[in-house]
Amino acid sequence: MRLTLPTSIFQLALIGFLLATLPLSMALVNTFVQIDRLSAQMQIAVSDSAQAVEASRTIMAQILNMERSTGQYLVLRDPAVLHRYEDQRGQLGKAIVLLESFPVDKSLADRLGQLREQEQVLYDKLREVVGIPQPQDEAPKLVEQDNLTQLVRPIPFEVTQMITQRSNVITRQMEKMQGLLLLQALGLIPLALILAVVFSVLISRPLRRLGVVIHRLGAGEFSTPVKVSGLQDVRELSEHLDWLRKRLSELDEQKQTFLHHVSHELKTPLTAIREGAELLRDEVVGTLNPEQTEVANILRESSLQLQAQVEALLNFNAALAQEKPQQQETIVLDILLPEVIDKHRLAMRARKITVQTDVQAVSLCGEHNQIHTLLDNLLSNAIKYSPDGGMIQVNAWVENDEVCIDVIDSGPGISNDERGQVFEPFFQGRQCAKGHVKGTGLGLAIAQRYARLHRGNIEVKNSQAGAHLHVTLPLGSTK
Repeated sequence: MRLTLPTSIFQLALIGFLLATLPLSMALVNTFVQIDRLSAQMQIAVSDSAQAVEASRTIMAQILNMERSTGQYLVLRDPAVLHRYEDQRGQLGKAIVLLESFPVDKSLADRLGQLREQEQVLYDKLREVVGIPQPQDEAPKLVEQDNLTQLVRPIPFEVTQMITQRSNVITRQMEKMQGLLLLQALGLIPLALILAVVFSVLISRPLRRLGVVIHRLGAGEFSTPVKVSGLQDVRELSEHLDWLRKRLSELDEQKQTFLHHVSHELKTPLTAIREGAELLRDEVVGTLNPEQTEVANILRESSLQLQAQVEALLNFNAALAQEKPQQQETIVLDILLPEVIDKHRLAMRARKITVQTDVQAVSLCGEHNQIHTLLDNLLSNAIKYSPDGGMIQVNAWVENDEVCIDVIDSGPGISNDERGQVFEPFFQGRQCAKGHVKGTGLGLAIAQRYARLHRGNIEVKNSQAGAHLHVTLPLGSTK
């Protein structure tokens, strides 16, 4: 018969369950057999003990009866008394045979043999006096009568000893069985646990790999082919996931192409609209009345906002197309951070927002423009959600060969249910921004993308007040 390997998780789980329960089932059956055997021995021992005690009582009683019958016969010489004696000795013989059938010790067996011999001698002498006249001057008595009484007296004690010895044997067997069952449990239960753990690992390992693949697809990583080895259904699921990866990759490419074309198509007419609005505002085509000037200002502000959104789309699209920073150089963080803060100085002064910094002398390797944009987007987000007169804390230090940057504002903060979405493109929280220009929802997404390109990460930390964004970037090159 050819042994076939399991081809599905169900079969593997079933085989694992059967193999894990097999040692326990064997232990249970063996325990049942041992207990049943010991129970049968105890029942036999109890029955034998009762019969042995009854046999010893019968021997004692018959010896006393035979002693009386012997005395009567020696006096009366009545054949009926002799017949009664013969019935009594027959019952005595049966009791002796019954007692000898039990596992008696040597002393009791010898005593029973002597009792049979002495009784036979007494019986022979009784038969010799048949027809002999009874003496008139003395009561006849045979020495064998006293011998039988002396022989039979220790029998109950010896029977009790025999029962005690047999009970001790059964007790030792019980103790031995308990030890064997304990060793059996100590051996088979760990074996069952080991088998359960082994099959759990065999089942969970491909599932964990599939989980990693699904998480990678959810994170937007479509370049790595999906190939998970294992059982047939796992391989089939792996093939389906690889098909899904290819399909998502195609859709992602279509989305990026669409964003790229739309952004460029919008940029050209938008530039013309912005330049026309500037010409109107500067009254190049003629003097404007107050209402026309207000319309020109609205056109200018709206075109600037739309241009910022288009540029954000272009930057995000370019970041998605990259796999690593293109030009890496040494970036002095304690110089770059003040430059980024100075860029927003006017906006912060208008809303009376202060910035406190604790920046160590730190240098890292990366693309200058991307790191600058990353810090600029984080600071812009903090300013946007800080209240008027609020404070922003910016810290930078080195820990475990990584640059750590904290940007903490005094705004409403980020709720727990929004923490997993703040880095998604176009997501904007429920809290209202304090700035005049509405954002695109791409700032934190671009910052996270740039951090990932540098093998770093941005995460939301717990904070008592305001949003706390924590950045980690490696010190070395990302090549």
